[in-house]
Amino acid sequence: MPNTRWLLGQWDTLQLHNKIGRGERFRKNATLSPTYGNLYHASYPNFVGMERLEDIYVHGVHDAKQLIHVLRDIQAFIAINHTRLPVKLIVIDSIAALFRSQYQTTPADLKRRSKMYFKISGTLKALANKFGLAVVVTNQVVDFIGPHDGVNAVRLGNLESLHTSRRRVGPALGLAWAHCINSRVFLARHQQSVGVNNRNAPSPTISSQTHRTFDLVFAPHLPHASAEFVIRKECAVGVSW
Repeated sequence: MPNTRWLLGQWDTLQLHNKIGRGERFRKNATLSPTYGNLYHASYPNFVGMERLEDIYVHGVHDAKQLIHVLRDIQAFIAINHTRLPVKLIVIDSIAALFRSQYQTTPADLKRRSKMYFKISGTLKALANKFGLAVVVTNQVVDFIGPHDGVNAVRLGNLESLHTSRRRVGPALGLAWAHCINSRVFLARHQQSVGVNNRNAPSPTISSQTHRTFDLVFAPHLPHASAEFVIRKECAVGVSW
């Protein structure tokens, strides 16, 4: 009996290094989040038995090298069909956080960081092509400092500049990461004054509401587009111009 347990333990260790082992490791390390499914059922109680937002797996990643290993586990996880429905979306939030303190500003580190950019993007594109899924990578923004002309006046796709919360900003990770992506969108936030009708008030009350703007900054296959929306507890709602 002890020998059998030892052999089973060794077999489990070996499994971590093959295709099935990687998929199982991702399933065990990732957290299945039921929160979205509960919110969906509360908002749409008529759709009984539909659990579209139930199979959402969340996996923490602390640096770029770990992300590469997790992406390999995800590939095995998708290949062996662990979920009821096929995986069609991978979201990384955010890519800039992985590079915040791992690399210095020396030429050698900048070269290694740029190489890691292309390695991550190449792995994500390979996953998208192999399994027919979409990949969304969020990036952070940094405050734009400097004159608005000369070398700093580089046009960012369809927009001359990026503004959010009354600040001019630019995408983190610079041009090196910009060359790795296929399409870029920009989400901005600003305060909007709106009138609210109140039965007890003789005139509408002016209140402040947070509006968000979705801009298609760059895409080789799509024209420029923009949309404004607000986020409510139950869903996101578009706003007419």
